[in-house]
Amino acid sequence: MSVSHGMPSGALATAAGATSGSFGRMFPDLTPRRPTGLEEALRFGAPGGLMDGGRTTDAQLDPELPAGFTFFGQLVDHDLTLDVLSRLGEQDDPRRTIDFRTPRLELDNVYGAGPVVTPQLYDGSREGRLALSADGVDMARTGQGLALIGDPRNDENMLLAQLHVAVIKFHNRVTDLLAAGEVTDVFGEPLPPLPPDEPPTRQPGVPLDQLLDVSNYFDALFASARRLVRWHYQWIIVHEFLPHFGEPEIVRDIDENGPRFFRPGDAPFIPLEFAAAAFRFGHATIRSEYQVNEGFSGKIFPDDPDSDPDRRSDLRGGPVAPENAVDWRFFFPVSKEVRPQTTRRLQATLNTQLLDLPVSAVPGAREGALARPVASLAVRNLLRSEAVGLPSGQDVARYIGETPLTDRELGTSGPVYLWYYVLKEAEALNSGRRLGPVGTRIVAEVLIGLLDADPESYRSVFPRWRPTLGERPGLFEIVDLLKVAGAAG
Repeated sequence: MSVSHGMPSGALATAAGATSGSFGRMFPDLTPRRPTGLEEALRFGAPGGLMDGGRTTDAQLDPELPAGFTFFGQLVDHDLTLDVLSRLGEQDDPRRTIDFRTPRLELDNVYGAGPVVTPQLYDGSREGRLALSADGVDMARTGQGLALIGDPRNDENMLLAQLHVAVIKFHNRVTDLLAAGEVTDVFGEPLPPLPPDEPPTRQPGVPLDQLLDVSNYFDALFASARRLVRWHYQWIIVHEFLPHFGEPEIVRDIDENGPRFFRPGDAPFIPLEFAAAAFRFGHATIRSEYQVNEGFSGKIFPDDPDSDPDRRSDLRGGPVAPENAVDWRFFFPVSKEVRPQTTRRLQATLNTQLLDLPVSAVPGAREGALARPVASLAVRNLLRSEAVGLPSGQDVARYIGETPLTDRELGTSGPVYLWYYVLKEAEALNSGRRLGPVGTRIVAEVLIGLLDADPESYRSVFPRWRPTLGERPGLFEIVDLLKVAGAAG
């Protein structure tokens, strides 16, 4: 669900840890849709094209789905995928396309490679807390305002950046609760008490295990806290995020019986049908403007893409002042007193601001060197899908046993881009309230399949595990995460 395809400017790249993965095919037997080039991509994705939805209106909004889910989806996307080498207009071999994220839902975009390898992400405490700004409102930053985070794309817009801050606070709070003995680890065991500080290293006769006791305690504390955070995050994906966006019966079938088409085996990978098409459904849910807190609202991007990037009238990334910090009551059902904003419906259109992006939102772009046609997020998505050779939406539908949408339902003729098909399917079959069968099948099979292939996920290690940190036993939602983090407003 990222706005970008790679590294944007304006954030500090850090080593994100673990070995990078690769992209591959979910449907390797299907032939690529015949490339139609820039002209057709512009017909769909340029301002005034088929996918121009104008400014967000009340009629375009989902009546119930809270707006914060758009940005949770973006956090998940950045946890899985980062391709910094592919170029628009060049045909790519997916077998040689490197994913600079690991194919696991493990929050390495938050944790990096841990406090030893990526110490700039941490506050230097023995407990392994993640770093925040001095006032606790923002990410830790360099003197130039660059974010000290595991994936610089998480600072590409303010709402995603503030959700990243909430996850940092969640980890830090879980660490404190474990250390205080107020919660147990994922296996129901309390953390052993902190041993006394080790004696001086020159003391004769001190056994090595005594010297290592304190270090081992803090290593165990960090590992236990990180696992608790990761498993609760994975639970949210399976039991809240997917049921909100996917057809419930398909999600339930995949949850209980496993994927039918995505088989990562011993070498997990990210399917391009997911990364370059289906999981980009979130772009359609982005509103033109958001109420951030009681005193501040802003457009997701400026009306004038060449405007001063230092202006804070929009929600581009960068340092966050306390008066502009997100009040999550406006994005999730945290409080009975405030009804959260809702997402834009899933339709085959985007809000018009996404079709003329500022330079700061386009990876690798430079002032004065960004051609306006490829400043459209839709055009970039469509050209990218051709570069990696995705099959048409109709071919995927037939392959999984669904009747393809008609030309009339699609609003165009001939084989269509898979991304466009996924959005049009949601619009035509489910009134934009959730994905259709093709979109649900791809998204849910990949997310659940990757958890099943991860030897450290809760589904692999402890399938009967249930969340322990929520207000209701065995249940846990994003609202619970925000409350534990002390970020609920």
